[in-house]
Amino acid sequence: MLMSLHVFTYGSLMFHRVWSKVVGGRHEKVGARLYGYKRRKIRGEIYPTVLPGTSRDYVDGIIYLNVSKSDVKTLDAFEGEYYQKEMVECGLTDGRNITAWVYVFKERYRDLVEDEPWDPVWFSEDGIHSFFDRYEGFN
Repeated sequence: MLMSLHVFTYGSLMFHRVWSKVVGGRHEKVGARLYGYKRRKIRGEIYPTVLPGTSRDYVDGIIYLNVSKSDVKTLDAFEGEYYQKEMVECGLTDGRNITAWVYVFKERYRDLVEDEPWDPVWFSEDGIHSFFDRYEGFN
């Protein structure tokens, strides 16, 4: 029996148009907040990463629920060598907490991260078009 996992997304994968091209399954999703992390731009890229921050930092995102192990393997390949999965606790809008996996930039690549926030509104309006032009064959 395949065990399901929850995955917290904070960048391109928050957007159904990207998520549905990467994974095969349909997943329920909920809004969530990841405390103690900050979302930052990556030099020369359209997508972001999250890094550990202070207790006052947080990142709003989407948790996809009950993601199959096979879809998580596909996500691992999509995220590539720059990211590692970490188990985190996130807050839901109803006040409950939930444990989920999140992809975080590996320490050895941190020099590629800019100290500038990544804007999901910009991505949804402009960046997503460039993302698909640039990464057309990512599926």
